[in-house]
Amino acid sequence: MIARTWNGRVPAHHADGFARHLLATGVAESAALPGHLGADVFRADVGEHVEFRLVTYWRSWEAIQSFAGEEPDRAVLYPGDEEYELVPSFVVEHHHVIRRSGEQ
Repeated sequence: MIARTWNGRVPAHHADGFARHLLATGVAESAALPGHLGADVFRADVGEHVEFRLVTYWRSWEAIQSFAGEEPDRAVLYPGDEEYELVPSFVVEHHHVIRRSGEQ
């Protein structure tokens, strides 16, 4: 299993709206693809901004490429992101998962 991690931040007044947008775009799109094994979304209030971290889990590199395309280390961004004044990370990280909570 491979974990794909993306980070971004928005002004605090956009946080709830961006959370809904993130769930409706990146989370929903990735969940619909073969080889997707789940997702976790994290939120941290940091002063006047809110940071989001999205971790998606994938069965293989091929599954990741079906979502991310030919440059799997580049973030997948969506129309409408700018409405929330998103400051995205343009690079994502990939890690092989050794153990995930709840697994034996």
